[in-house]
Amino acid sequence: MKADRLDGIFIGVVHRDPDGARRLLSALQTLRPALLTLEVSPYAVSFRRQHSTRLMELLEQNAPAGKKDHGEIQAIRETLEIPFEVRAAQLFSEANPIHVELIDDSDLSRELLRDISDELLTPENLAALADRPDVPLPRMVSSFYRRTRRLMAQEPVPPALLGFSPERLALLELRDESMERHIRKLLSEHPNVRWIHVGGVVHLLRVRGLNLLWSRFEADGLRRAYLDELVN
Repeated sequence: MKADRLDGIFIGVVHRDPDGARRLLSALQTLRPALLTLEVSPYAVSFRRQHSTRLMELLEQNAPAGKKDHGEIQAIRETLEIPFEVRAAQLFSEANPIHVELIDDSDLSRELLRDISDELLTPENLAALADRPDVPLPRMVSSFYRRTRRLMAQEPVPPALLGFSPERLALLELRDESMERHIRKLLSEHPNVRWIHVGGVVHLLRVRGLNLLWSRFEADGLRRAYLDELVN
């Protein structure tokens, strides 16, 4: 595998982009991959399919009156939806032959989603979020893309600039190690095809002292691009 350059591209996304499904579907229609891996876990999808309606109702019930369209509340709505990456992949696969694989860690997703109704959606937490400056969600997304591009210009990025705790940095690397193993197995099963991986923008960065996902494939010729650069 290391001897051959991959016909692949890593598309970095901001996960709660409200326009993400349209953008990603357009990118897929242009790039036309035969293999698509998504930084989404199977559990994350099944959880939302089972609980999204109830959790959306709880959000509407507990969100402060007059602030239901606050940017932070909009961000939570996107969190409760089926991830846009999955929605775009499903639409693309309906008209195109493609193998789609969800490769993130279900055990980690289960841990992160376990207390969503008891913590994230409480009236107290939603009130605190709605007291923050009201930045529209699309502007938050654009800001995150811009910040990551600035970090890329400083590669290798000092880990402190990511703003993550040491524990989160260690977990990030472990997740990417696991995803690399999963991807390389898929590539051996689907050789010589155009492959696209879709994952969070942070995983595109070359970070000092860490080996994140794109860095693990850099020597294989895997290209990287941000979704907002591919599709406006």
